Amino acid sequence: MYTRILLPLDGSPPSEHAAGVGLALAARLKAEVVLLQVLEPHRFQELRDHTEALAQARTVGQALLEHWHKEARRRHIPTVQRLEEQRDIAQAILQTALEQRCDLVILGTHGRTGLPRVLLGSVAERVARLSPLPVLLVRGEGPEKAPEFKRILVALDGSEFSQEALRHADALAGKIGARLSLVHVVPDITQMLAGSGRAWMYANRGALQAQLEAEQKRLREQGQFILKEAQQQCTHCDKLHPILQEAHRYHISERICRVAEAERADLIVLGTHGLSGWRQFFLGSVANEVAHRAKQPVLLVRKPQNEPDEAHLPAPGK
Repeated sequence: MYTRILLPLDGSPPSEHAAGVGLALAARLKAEVVLLQVLEPHRFQELRDHTEALAQARTVGQALLEHWHKEARRRHIPTVQRLEEQRDIAQAILQTALEQRCDLVILGTHGRTGLPRVLLGSVAERVARLSPLPVLLVRGEGPEKAPEFKRILVALDGSEFSQEALRHADALAGKIGARLSLVHVVPDITQMLAGSGRAWMYANRGALQAQLEAEQKRLREQGQFILKEAQQQCTHCDKLHPILQEAHRYHISERICRVAEAERADLIVLGTHGLSGWRQFFLGSVANEVAHRAKQPVLLVRKPQNEPDEAHLPAPGK
């Protein structure tokens, strides 16, 4: 499980909130924290001389690191402090994560209204898209009190990506004694057909009602199979709660968020397509929508690159 967590700091409210969440999780895991501040001299544009601006940035950055070092020490969390000077902040974060052998990166976002802008072209988006490590996104306007991580929700679709998310969620829940909810949302077949460009089938669904109902039943059975398999794969957590939800007219991401609220989840875990799929992932996938809608921190887990990208969904009952 996570033993070394990277917390990039910039002094903004989202970063401060993410740092608080990071320390709370580190305390639960008894993990070490690497505190990182990447110098940004351009923030001190009133100083015309670059040397003066850099010195001011270094002073502010060191003070920020010291503040969170003291907070971590108060919670008996060991820390490493890194002050980096690099133009590419995302690259500095990734490089530090690898050099320091971190196994989790925690980043703050601007929350529900700002998240799409944060993920589309910002430091957080680049880190999430390029990071070989799991990335935990924390909304900036979350509750003042850090989550207790007593309830974790992992969304499953039967793909290799969601299986990797399940592996992380199971290990994390087992490590901290959390309850793990496994949710699979059964897609609405008519919505799927309409969304795939076959709107004529949706418009004429009366004539195809029997076929649609049969396919919907197959999808439901497949979901039950996915949840059954997932329960068998959980070897660390013994507090499991499988949930099968019908999407009906709602987007799958909305159903996941509704379940997270009903389950009072402290954390949502989702699998991603990794490096090659991050651009598509953040431009309209279920995971992007969950990250947009969810009030809880969202842990994005990449599948190791040496595994195949294809999803393998055995037929129900086989």
